[in-house]
Amino acid sequence: MGIKQTIEKKLIKFGANNSPTFVAMSIATAKGIFRPAFTMTDKKENYETKRYTALREGLTEVIAIPVYFLSGLISKSISKRIAVAKNFMSKKMYAKYKSGDKSEEVLNAFKHAEELAKINLPKIESTSAFAGVCISALFLIPLICSATIKPIMNSIEKRDLRKKNSIEYNVKNLNTKNYQNTFKSLYSGYSTGMKVGGL
Repeated sequence: MGIKQTIEKKLIKFGANNSPTFVAMSIATAKGIFRPAFTMTDKKENYETKRYTALREGLTEVIAIPVYFLSGLISKSISKRIAVAKNFMSKKMYAKYKSGDKSEEVLNAFKHAEELAKINLPKIESTSAFAGVCISALFLIPLICSATIKPIMNSIEKRDLRKKNSIEYNVKNLNTKNYQNTFKSLYSGYSTGMKVGGL
């Protein structure tokens, strides 16, 4: 088997065995790494703008990954509740089974419903996971981002401003001291040493 066939086989297997949740998490991870990196390489923008944009992009994906993960767990739990025999047989037959009817017809119907539930579980999981990803991407992630990113960015901006002001204050003080020291040295250099009342 050639390299091309091996890669193709592995990619098909990888795609077939992964849920929409895993795909969404993988995309979010890639975006969280590459988008800030590409933003920082943009030579047309100034450093502060690039840094701010890259931080926002990175934070968005950091929030998105756990949201997708949790949506996957919830969708799996919902799928297991849906994929039960009760939902794959008539209400009348299920009522007979629950009432303790052990006739061959009822038992066969229940057994068949269990098999259908087992067969359809992967499809239900895939569909519910896709729905979870869509809900997360359209509603949950934007909502959480709008509630958290702005305060975080404001906090970073305030910290940077304090740092900048502190540096400017220190530089100003340093320049003032240097000026005073220079003035003192010049004054002392031109002093004649005369005393009041001297002979």
